[in-house]
Amino acid sequence: MPDIYDTIHGLLQQGEDVVFARVISDKGSAPRGTGASMLIRQSGEIYGTVGGGLVEAAAMQNARELFKSKHSTTFAFDMTGDLLEGKMVCGGKVELLLEFIPADTGTLSIFETIAEHRRDNRKCFLVTPLPGHGGVGGRHWLLSGHDSPVGNEGEDTEVLARLKDSVRELTGSSLVEYDGKRYWADVIINGGTVYIFGAGHISREVADLALRVGFNVVVLDDRDEYANAQRFASPIEVVVLKSFDKCFDGLPVDAGSYIVIVTRGHLCDKVVLEQALKSGAGYIGMIGSARKRDTIYRALMEGGVSAQQIEQVHCPIGVKIDTETPEEIAVSIVGELIDIRAQMRRWKNQASRQ
Repeated sequence: MPDIYDTIHGLLQQGEDVVFARVISDKGSAPRGTGASMLIRQSGEIYGTVGGGLVEAAAMQNARELFKSKHSTTFAFDMTGDLLEGKMVCGGKVELLLEFIPADTGTLSIFETIAEHRRDNRKCFLVTPLPGHGGVGGRHWLLSGHDSPVGNEGEDTEVLARLKDSVRELTGSSLVEYDGKRYWADVIINGGTVYIFGAGHISREVADLALRVGFNVVVLDDRDEYANAQRFASPIEVVVLKSFDKCFDGLPVDAGSYIVIVTRGHLCDKVVLEQALKSGAGYIGMIGSARKRDTIYRALMEGGVSAQQIEQVHCPIGVKIDTETPEEIAVSIVGELIDIRAQMRRWKNQASRQ
């Protein structure tokens, strides 16, 4: 299922202009927080949400004008008034950026570069100067990561360099100010990469479901009769290991990564878990009964692993529902991944505001 950046990229490739709406600030009981986004097509079709109700209706109404003027704008929406009959009033305030995105060569190049970063699991930043009081937004963009900025030719290189330094430390999409001007910085990352160790029946179901809810998926096993493209279709990445020893070597695992351990047996699970605890992954889950868990934990602690490290592990893995089939077990596991991802995003949003 494509996300909003994939969808924008696809529509630009077809020559279709779009309006990209983002909540750039919120206060009080707003329906969606800063960073929420929605894509609006000229047909009126939308992807994503900035809160529904009156906020969304106002965004769509403004977007119709932007398709005509080919400009961008910001607007504030105040929901602190009395409850209106049949209408949503949450008691908060939001400010939205509505950005007209033309399907021209320069813009398409930027979204192609974003797609490349995402395929390589590289974090990147899309920085947009906010339009002035006249409502006319510049079309120039800045994509800033570890590489040189990509944007319109002739832009002030000093401003780009300063902005790049400012956004590099962001953990969530945020407003950035420089020299009295405001910029919106989209922090663009994938939904997170799930590394599934083991390529059996449960792994197959987990991989398919995790992909559908926006995760990148990598499946690793030392059995090529299980770890192959016939069982795991693209874009799921399949890695055939020589063994589970040193199976984390070369993997770009970080705090935004999820480790799911569903190998064929206790010994392999133990080997993978010991390495996972040193990987810095944001989530580690292992399938198995309480008895299996305790046996593996005891062996690891006898080998020097601390109780604090063990506490990181989700085992038995998954949300607590009664499951029997591989499909049902996958729902439990991916449900927990979704919940952990949401917690990570909330933490990042809170950290970016401090």
